[in-house]
Amino acid sequence: MKKIILSAWLVFSIQSITRAEEVGVHLDKIDTSQDTTISIKKGASATATDSKKKWTLTEGEDEITGDKDVVQKNAEKNWKTACKDWKSEFKEMNKENKIVSINCGKMTCSKEGVESTCTSKATHKVKILSEE
Repeated sequence: MKKIILSAWLVFSIQSITRAEEVGVHLDKIDTSQDTTISIKKGASATATDSKKKWTLTEGEDEITGDKDVVQKNAEKNWKTACKDWKSEFKEMNKENKIVSINCGKMTCSKEGVESTCTSKATHKVKILSEE
């Protein structure tokens, strides 16, 4: 009777060992100097869920206006500065690098009394992540 129990226990323990090896989980050479979390999940991998993300392209317009100046050349320089500032602010707000395009548009200058002002319609296209 002892031989049967011992044999059954031996067969069960061998099956348990071979099943653990079939899974293919090896925990050798894991850095334990920091806290470590190991997760085992059944189903699609994390990269497969990333491919299910849906991006939508949005477009928009802004108006860029440079500071007024008596000399038109200076008003044009003011518009160029305003354009450069708008681009840098837009890039700063969108740190995820989802900008497709940004454009200050065509500058048009108008004179009001003695002062000139240059303006334009700026356009931008940005990718936005949509939740599914």
